[in-house]
Amino acid sequence: MIENIQMAGFMSDYFSWSNGFYLLGLILAGVATLMASRYKNVMKEIGDVAKVLEEAYADKKVTNAEKKKIMKEVLDVLKSVINLKWKIF
Repeated sequence: MIENIQMAGFMSDYFSWSNGFYLLGLILAGVATLMASRYKNVMKEIGDVAKVLEEAYADKKVTNAEKKKIMKEVLDVLKSVINLKWKIF
């Protein structure tokens, strides 16, 4: 019986609120890393859209060719979003 009480005291040193919050933080960081690696292609495509929009609006006029380039980039974003769920392309 005394051994069980001593073991409980030993374990309470490791199972504390601060260690529990630290473990929760590590788990959340791991989940965020996994999600970031999963959405990496989508974020790259969104960056490409922003770059093309910036180039298109540099002269304050958007030509027909620039509109087509913007639409192609937007479709690439949609394609990468669809590929997250289903591997079609």
